[in-house]
Amino acid sequence: MIKDILKTLKALASKRRELSLIEVRKYDSDYEQAMGKAVELRDKYEEMGLKPEDKEIIEALLDSLDEVEIAQVNLTYLAGLADCLLILDRLELFQL
Repeated sequence: MIKDILKTLKALASKRRELSLIEVRKYDSDYEQAMGKAVELRDKYEEMGLKPEDKEIIEALLDSLDEVEIAQVNLTYLAGLADCLLILDRLELFQL
């Protein structure tokens, strides 16, 4: 049951997180710089002329790192929501 609840919460939080990030990213120069660097490195990677089997391994690594990052971000967002609820509960503005 806990796994089902967590799965549902992750799905709901993921959508909300995406919408929130779209808005917040507009004002974050650190994000823009990091994204610029990532695009630059991706272009350099594409120009490297790697063997197909080497490129396949690197692509698989990058995909798995993306999956780990997405899972971590979703869990972090859920933890933040839980913290907000606990704070509201402790301030007696919301009852759990």
